[in-house]
Amino acid sequence: MYDPGRFIFPMRFSMWAWKVCGFFNAPVPKSVAYRVYCYAFYSCIMAVYLFVLLLNVFVPQPFEQRVFFIMYIFLTETAMILKTLTIYRHFNIVWSLYETTLGVSFQPRDEQERELQQRRLAVFNRWYYAYIFVSHMAAFGTGSHLLSAEYRMPFFPWFFGVPYGEDAHVAYYTIFAYQSFGMYFHMLLNTAGDTQLCYMMHMIGIQLELLGKRFRDLNNSEEFDRSFVPLVQHYNKIHRMLCRVQNLFSPAYFVQFSVSGLVICASAYQVASMLNLNDFSKLMNVFYMMSMTMQIGLPCYYGNEVTLKSYALTNAIYSSRWYNMPQSNRKSVQMFLVRTNKPFAVAAFGYFNFNLPAFTTILNMAYSVYCVLQRKAKNV
Repeated sequence: MYDPGRFIFPMRFSMWAWKVCGFFNAPVPKSVAYRVYCYAFYSCIMAVYLFVLLLNVFVPQPFEQRVFFIMYIFLTETAMILKTLTIYRHFNIVWSLYETTLGVSFQPRDEQERELQQRRLAVFNRWYYAYIFVSHMAAFGTGSHLLSAEYRMPFFPWFFGVPYGEDAHVAYYTIFAYQSFGMYFHMLLNTAGDTQLCYMMHMIGIQLELLGKRFRDLNNSEEFDRSFVPLVQHYNKIHRMLCRVQNLFSPAYFVQFSVSGLVICASAYQVASMLNLNDFSKLMNVFYMMSMTMQIGLPCYYGNEVTLKSYALTNAIYSSRWYNMPQSNRKSVQMFLVRTNKPFAVAAFGYFNFNLPAFTTILNMAYSVYCVLQRKAKNV
């Protein structure tokens, strides 16, 4: 039942990330060795790592560096924790949603629908490859700190007061490796959570598109009597799935939307103030900014697609040959059109909408804060 091999590559990679990080919470027997590994991962890579990250907020450092540390790292980790806990605590619900996307009712009925679905999934894969690429570059970019002679840590400078530097090479490289691997695993969890939401919204958008095609193909009363009720039932199923996805991910993405503008602003400021051709370690900031932009842009894009295809469904229903059908059938179409006049929309706690206007609003906010910071920096 819990076989990841049935899914497209982005989903398989996300499930692999959960297994590696010990969060694949399927109710299947786990070996003693894997359970020990999971507890070790929770303790060392999650609990200790996040605890030290929190303590670094209070480590003496310039005010500007402390503010950017909070905006740049800590807020991102907070969103990651919420997304990971959502998947872990509600794994059965998440998996049932996966099963829905592979169910009989979600499968294409003919070659034309199959080609449409494959084209849409191919686009999804390309966006995923771009997202996972920039995320990995941001994570692996920390290795370029080793090229510096300053013995800088990749993410946080303090680690339980352990001295490191020119006179303590072993401690430096050990702590450096711990921070780098820890953040890499956190990046895997973060991208895996984003992939789940985007995949589910994308599948909902595909189903709305296929549903519109099936409504347009209703040419006579016989086809209407045979297909209209099942199509309405499928519409209801899609709507229930959308509500479950929204309720499941609302808390995590409410936080994600709340902090994303600040994180993008901090990344842009770091890039503008620190990037130079002689310091490759600063390229990490560029990829980090790109990753954070895609992290909020992709859910907004797929949420926007759901809304647009919901609007298109209303036009598709009206495009059927309802005018050639009996009056009872025309009344059924009219009642269903009234219902579809309110399009599907995904929102986090009913406040942040997953659409492109929300994405541009976040970018505008980030740019406004960035301009203020740049102006103050020039006046110092």
